[in-house]
Amino acid sequence: MELTKKERDCLVLINEFESDFPPRLIDIAKKLQVQPPTAYNLVMRLKRKGLIEENRGSIITTQKGKSTYRDIIMMHRCFETLLNKAGVSANTACKEAQKVDYLLDTNCAKPLLKFIGNPKICPHGKPIFVN
Repeated sequence: MELTKKERDCLVLINEFESDFPPRLIDIAKKLQVQPPTAYNLVMRLKRKGLIEENRGSIITTQKGKSTYRDIIMMHRCFETLLNKAGVSANTACKEAQKVDYLLDTNCAKPLLKFIGNPKICPHGKPIFVN
């Protein structure tokens, strides 16, 4: 599934929202530092792609959205680890991985992970595979 960088950021934010409740549109706008109409457009695009749904003003990830999120995070941590093993600092590797993690084909992850020694965690100590 093709996503834009902003859609990627929005989907990751929704999945990693740090609250007892799912995020609302205003929460997404604040976290992404965009105006509410921009956040609304992002949410609508993700909804049309079947990645999220709305429920009483809360935004919830669908199964397809959760799967896409897991793929993005796996590729992010895989690429981040590769960059770090090549000598790039962990924080810089993370920033660079965010620029491309949603563009990479997940079929590349397993051979890439094998190539770098099948690490279980990224440079920040987070598991490469998200449940």
